[in-house]
Parts: sequence; C-alpha cells; structure tokens
Amino acid sequence: MKATAPYIISAAVIILVALSCEREARNVKLPAFEQKLVITSFISPRDSASFVKVSSNERIYGDLNIAEGYGNITVTMSDGQKRINLEPSGDVYLFRRKDLAVAHGKKYLLEVSSDKGFRAEAECTVPLERDLGITVDTVRTWYEFPGVEKYSLLKMNVYLNDPPGEDNYYSFSVKVLDYNPYFGTYPYIYETYTSDDIYFSDEGTDGKRIFANAVYDGGLPADSDSTLFIFYILNTDKDYYSWHKSLNKFSGGDDPFREISPVYSNITGGLGIFASYTVDSIVYKLR
Repeated sequence: MKATAPYIISAAVIILVALSCEREARNVKLPAFEQKLVITSFISPRDSASFVKVSSNERIYGDLNIAEGYGNITVTMSDGQKRINLEPSGDVYLFRRKDLAVAHGKKYLLEVSSDKGFRAEAECTVPLERDLGITVDTVRTWYEFPGVEKYSLLKMNVYLNDPPGEDNYYSFSVKVLDYNPYFGTYPYIYETYTSDDIYFSDEGTDGKRIFANAVYDGGLPADSDSTLFIFYILNTDKDYYSWHKSLNKFSGGDDPFREISPVYSNITGGLGIFASYTVDSIVYKLR
C-alpha cells in the first residue's frame, strides 16, 4: 500500500493539471485598449533629408481582427523660429535640409496630429559638434598552412577622446570595403564583429580617452587590392541612447524567464522616440 501511494498522488496531480488546462476563462474583464500614435524619428546635421515614421499601437488581447485606423496625419517640425509641414512619402513623412536645416546644439519640436483627435509631440536637442579624435590600434596575425591560401586575423581597438564637463552618449559601428575581384562586386561591402555593446556612455570616464570597441575580422584574403575599414561613432542625445538600450532589454524575445522591461519612450501623448545624433568617423586602410 505504501508503494502505490506515490503513483496515486502522481496520477491525481496529472488529472488536476489536465483539467486546469482545459478550463476556459469566463467573465474576465479585459482592460480597455488605449490607442496611441507611435512615432520613430532620428535627426542629424549629416543628413540631407530627415524622416518621421508614424503608425499606431495594436491590440494584444480581445478581438485582434479589429483594425484601428488613426486617420489622416499632419506632421510638423519646428526649430523655434521656423515651422514646416512634412511631406508624406510612403509610410514616412520627410523634410529636406533646404526646408529646415538640422543644426548642432539646436532644439527641435516634432508635432503629430490626426483628424481622429490623436495628438503627440516630442522635442530633442542636437548634440554639439565635436572632434572625438578617433584612433585605431591594430594587431594583424598571418596564417599559412600547406594546401591552404594564406590569410590573416585582424584585431582593431578603437578609442575616442571624450569631451570634458558634459554627459556624452555614443553609438559605434564599422563598415568594411574589400577591393577584391573574387567577390564579384567591387568593392565588397560588409559589417564585421565587435566585442562590446555598441551603445555606451562616458559615465565614470568624463574627459578621458575612452575604449569604444574592439573589431575582429578573420580570414582576410591576401590577394585583395586593398581593404578599408570605416569606423563611425555617433555622439547621441540621452533619449537616443536610452531607447536603444531599452530595446536590448526588451522582453519580447524567446527567453521565457526574462524580466519584463518596457521600451523607452519620450513621446508625449503617444509612444516611440524622437532623438538626434552627430557623426564622427575615421577610415583605416589595411593596404
């Protein structure tokens, strides 16, 4: 009798679990859906045209077949002295440099409204123009084995000089242009691996020489005419940094044990991001 008791308990647990899985939730009051405009826009003095993407949030419960339209949209941008209407182009709205210049250190106000009564706005201040003094330290190791074409492994440590006395936020990227006829396109353009998070700040390193990232590129062929590495460092506003960092923490991935973390938003009356950045870059020629 003692030996069979655990099996009886296990069977009872299985039955209870099965019954609980089959039960339907009834008389559950779903929270009301609050429709909002969703805005995404990043502006920079570097760009000849700037874009604002406008959409709407969607239901995640209830009748998901209900399409929530947000009406006819009007988008305006102002620098405090001049205010313009943005022109629609597909699913975005745009303005060109000749209509309104995006200038270093200047504040911009974005306003979006619809004829259905939705309204959202946000503002951002473009970072000041800075020479970040980007430098690259390289270590290239060559490998040659019998029956295998000679190739190399390249590691590049990238640094910048942080402007002192202010909070700075950065984003890092690199593009490779390989001038090798073997690839069919000339040059062959691709991105390569980085060692660290591409979004970082000067917290604790104000005014110092900062390590930005390490870039690795393996298997570089020996017969390339030349290879160019273009390193870009964006000096961003805090909202740009916070939004991208929150995307990395967002719990919408495949990990069921990840803690819920909402995506950052700086849009009043809506959701999304309106932020700005400046760009500094350096070109490193391998040969």
